[in-house]
Amino acid sequence: MTTPTSGRGADLYAVLGVGPDADRTQVRRAYRRQALALHPDRNPDPSAPERFRAVAEAYAVLADPVRRDAYDTRHSTGGPEPDRPFSPPSAAEGPAHTTSGASADYTPAGEPVAHTDYAPTSGYAPPPPPPGGRAADQGDLLPVGWPVGRIDHRRLAGRLLLGVWRLAPLPAGRIAAGAVVVATLAAAALAVTSRDEMPLESRVIGFLAALALACWTVRALTFAVLHARHRATERTR
Repeated sequence: MTTPTSGRGADLYAVLGVGPDADRTQVRRAYRRQALALHPDRNPDPSAPERFRAVAEAYAVLADPVRRDAYDTRHSTGGPEPDRPFSPPSAAEGPAHTTSGASADYTPAGEPVAHTDYAPTSGYAPPPPPPGGRAADQGDLLPVGWPVGRIDHRRLAGRLLLGVWRLAPLPAGRIAAGAVVVATLAAAALAVTSRDEMPLESRVIGFLAALALACWTVRALTFAVLHARHRATERTR
């Protein structure tokens, strides 16, 4: 399998192995297919790193609608290309604006960044994390309300407390959490008053309500201890 090299004189569509009318999905699939075949970790060919870089540079242009339009415009008109790295034209310049110091071909700007589900292992910036997201700590998904940074859940006591948090979770909002606690208290009272009419059901409901209330009591005591320790630390400073 041969891939045209990048640089001046290279046809970016030929580098990816697609036609000028290829849509974004076809461009993405062609890049992924060639990147998997040419990645230096998979391909021992000495020319593989250069060919892999050519494919990434072509994809960085053709996957961006603005840069692709500018590239197509310059190549369809056969006009001169600037010696400086390419950047999308401003509204004042217009889509076909060029500068002096012409060269024969197009050069993508800066280090290419491959935005795809396949990321090269070196030489490229990793895709950004999702906005507002928090990276998981070694796959641990801590429940809502857990005092992150104040209790080490890797220790035995921390694991026990974490189990309590997960056994009887509460909503994040204070109003919603208070409503859940009040509803649980009402269920417990109903179980006590209906022992004669529904002995089995009242026992089950009472047990579940008591278990949830016990877990929430442990949570409240934990926050009280953490608050007291924080105030003691502030006084000693």
